[in-house]
Amino acid sequence: MHLPDPVRLTDGRLLLRLPEERDVPAITEACQDPDIARWVPVPVPYDTSHAEAFVASRAQRWAAEDGEMTFAVTDTADGRLLAMVGLHARDAGMREIGYWTAPWARGQGVMTAAARLVCRFGFDVLGLARIEWWAGVGNDASWRVVEKLGFQREGTCRSRLAHRDQRLDGWVAGLLAGELR
Repeated sequence: MHLPDPVRLTDGRLLLRLPEERDVPAITEACQDPDIARWVPVPVPYDTSHAEAFVASRAQRWAAEDGEMTFAVTDTADGRLLAMVGLHARDAGMREIGYWTAPWARGQGVMTAAARLVCRFGFDVLGLARIEWWAGVGNDASWRVVEKLGFQREGTCRSRLAHRDQRLDGWVAGLLAGELR
């Protein structure tokens, strides 16, 4: 499958684009948040060098067969970084959605809108048949995002997710082409 070059997605309020060097300070700041560290496998402690390496790797990871199409979610009005969302390759017809929202952008519908744009891109442009979501049991905020989009929770898998030096029970949900709300 030929993958498209990195694209920009927008709904007028949000602009989703490849992460850039100018995002490094905001990524570093966001990744200090204990909730991000609890649920997302970011380094702890997180410093500027981690953000720089992450940003520098995104274009190459976008194009890799086993890659990650990562989008920086920004405010169209002021360009401020609000979140990250991506589609991680699983096979030709399926990807896994993953995301985090900066503390200053929570509770505003940012991730629901961004994830909707990314899922639409996955189905309409990539021709995906399925998008999966995995999260540690108890990550209710993450579940609320995908539930609003039409994902169906399919189960709980014991010790499924590797997170730092432990294994967590994980929730799995799926969204099929044609089910996006």
